[in-house]
Amino acid sequence: MAKKTRTYRLHEETIELLKAWSFITEKDQQDILEEAFLEYAKQRPDLHEKAKKVIEAVK
Repeated sequence: MAKKTRTYRLHEETIELLKAWSFITEKDQQDILEEAFLEYAKQRPDLHEKAKKVIEAVK
């Protein structure tokens, strides 16, 4: 599945941290954000389930 380009506005501190992590780990910034978001979703299973239900309802 092809990745779609999205644009988000983040706090300057978050952007600086993301750039540093990307440099240190040699990972793409998008991959770091995706990994972080998926980790967050694991920590919030209740919210994750609600989001999945909304996605299914919209389809």
